[in-house]
Amino acid sequence: MDQSKNPLFGFLNKNNNHSKPDSSTQHPKEADPEGLAKKTLVPGSDGEHYLQKKYGTEDRANAFYNAQVLDYLAPKMQEFIVKQEFMFVSTSDGHGECDCTSKFGTPGFIRVLNEKYIIYPERRGNGVFANLGNILENPHIGLLIIDFFQDTIGLHINGKARIIEHEDLMKYEENLPQSLLEEIRLEGPKQPERWIMVEVEEAYVQCSKHIPLLKKEDKRIDWGTDNASAKKVDYFQLQGIPLYDRIGGDKSMEIAVDLFYKKVLEDELVGKFFADTDMESQRLKQKSFLAMAFGGPYQYTGLDIRAGHKHLVERMGLTDIHFDRVGAIFNETLIELRVPEKEIDRMMEILETFRGDVLGR
Repeated sequence: MDQSKNPLFGFLNKNNNHSKPDSSTQHPKEADPEGLAKKTLVPGSDGEHYLQKKYGTEDRANAFYNAQVLDYLAPKMQEFIVKQEFMFVSTSDGHGECDCTSKFGTPGFIRVLNEKYIIYPERRGNGVFANLGNILENPHIGLLIIDFFQDTIGLHINGKARIIEHEDLMKYEENLPQSLLEEIRLEGPKQPERWIMVEVEEAYVQCSKHIPLLKKEDKRIDWGTDNASAKKVDYFQLQGIPLYDRIGGDKSMEIAVDLFYKKVLEDELVGKFFADTDMESQRLKQKSFLAMAFGGPYQYTGLDIRAGHKHLVERMGLTDIHFDRVGAIFNETLIELRVPEKEIDRMMEILETFRGDVLGR
């Protein structure tokens, strides 16, 4: 397929605002104290080149670059890709935080459009969109496709990715493989939700030396199922772990407390109760309370709360109305932080048990 004559690739280039990385970018000083990074015609990052020089592997690395690394897919690479049933996909967000996932399908689910472009389907999943979210922020992608069952060999593909919806692809129907069109027209859970197109910037072998030869057994695969048993969603037995640990412990408590008090201090009804309060000390107390409510290792008693709120009841007229308003802000905070509904209900129940202590009854 001649890329220059295919309007699909023109569409991609026109709509892709991400420029190709500049291989001449200087290495950060902290990682290159001797200023060894320099302009080069070989592939790889400045960090790679710095370490090759530091550890004396430049000759080996250059031999690999020259013999194995292409910026397109050689014919044998294309043949290899269309036989495979899964691959590993690595992306990172705009801050460089990484995520790695896997993609599965029947042989040929990764389509080779030409020597510079491949495309694969994005199927219905858990709705998190970790990799797709990363691609929106940072188009760079790393793919690793391994044959464990026949030739025990792998292929690395690095490049730039783009999310493409069905309707955008269908505008170029005449340039698409028939198998892709048939998959778009599937009905039910087997239909992909959208597609990821990758422009190849690096392609090179993953050598066979340490890849095990595996035996493939029959397994019924129900594409798109939401059956918890089939998905083995609690294989790692996380349901019994306290929410406090599942959402990040103390760090998450600090986020929750900061957001909660931001809302409280801005509220006309209850903000006045904190006018003369040492907020750093108050945050620590609230963090302990929230940690207890989330199932963390903190102890918090009714006596602590009664003593802490006594002056507010006696001097400032703290009542049920104010308690209800703080509870509503607490609930709003948890919703904004996307805490599960059942966990919010449980924490609101815990909060209600302290009403008498807060109001000095």
